[in-house]
Amino acid sequence: MVKFPSRGCLFGLCLLRMDASSCVFGRPTNFQEIDKSKFARFLAGTLEGFETVRALMGFYGEGNEKDFKNDFKNDRFDNDRIDNNFTTIQVAVLGLGRTGTTSLALAMETLGYRVIHDDEHVLLTDIYHLNEEEEITDDEFHEIAGRRGFNATFKTGKIWVSRHPEVRAILTVRDSADSYVASWTKAAKFHEYIRLRPYRWMPTVRELMPSFDAEYLDEPTSGDPAKYLDEETLRNGYASYITSVREMIPEERLLVFNVKQGWEPLCRFLDKPVPEGVPFPHVHDRVKLQGEMFVIYLITWIWPLAIVLPLLVPAFLFFRHSR
Repeated sequence: MVKFPSRGCLFGLCLLRMDASSCVFGRPTNFQEIDKSKFARFLAGTLEGFETVRALMGFYGEGNEKDFKNDFKNDRFDNDRIDNNFTTIQVAVLGLGRTGTTSLALAMETLGYRVIHDDEHVLLTDIYHLNEEEEITDDEFHEIAGRRGFNATFKTGKIWVSRHPEVRAILTVRDSADSYVASWTKAAKFHEYIRLRPYRWMPTVRELMPSFDAEYLDEPTSGDPAKYLDEETLRNGYASYITSVREMIPEERLLVFNVKQGWEPLCRFLDKPVPEGVPFPHVHDRVKLQGEMFVIYLITWIWPLAIVLPLLVPAFLFFRHSR
């Protein structure tokens, strides 16, 4: 199955801003975001947190989703329908969350790729659902994604990549398993929070929960979901995942990449020139993540106000008028 919207940093899911002629996604554009003060980074995180809450409530922006259900006739893809920006998936990034995937997504956009990362799922919600329901195959999913103009994906499983020798694979890694665990355990609290009210009532959350479970509970733990916050389990899961990707993808089309390595190995692997005068992006640090998580968790405490206030205000006005 194709990976469903999750979170290398899921919070980018709906920072989507569009005009009639182009798509401008909410992925950070400040290449040296880490140079900001801690307060500024925390504040930026809270803003992303509010946008994520809106996303979970279903506010993706009007008119941005395409429905390709009618593209399938007699159980086959209707190849006569082609978007003007038709392409194919050329690169798949297979790294776990919190291994630098957002920084790499921004870097690949700089190199000219149009990527499927957290921000882009709003354009693909329909086919993710069809794939989850097994109404379309993984191959059909990727074909449609290409028809929508995407040529690189961060949301594809290693099994599909192993079956497609034309696709290059990038495995993002951290300096060590310990650094991965320290970062991931903070991000994984998102899964706890969306199981609380009011998130668990939201249709978007209910629809995505099976995939959230797979992304947060199963994949990082090598199938031991009860221990998804256990550090030793996560260390072993991280090592096991890296080993499985290396065993499954041939060396000649796999780049094991730490974003600290910068442009050189990435551009060499992708046959792209190194951007002149452009620093390699480094985004989504821990302070910003804390800001995001603060807002997500805050909503679980203050949501009753959304019910109480609309009742209290008319009551207050009524009694005031009757005096």
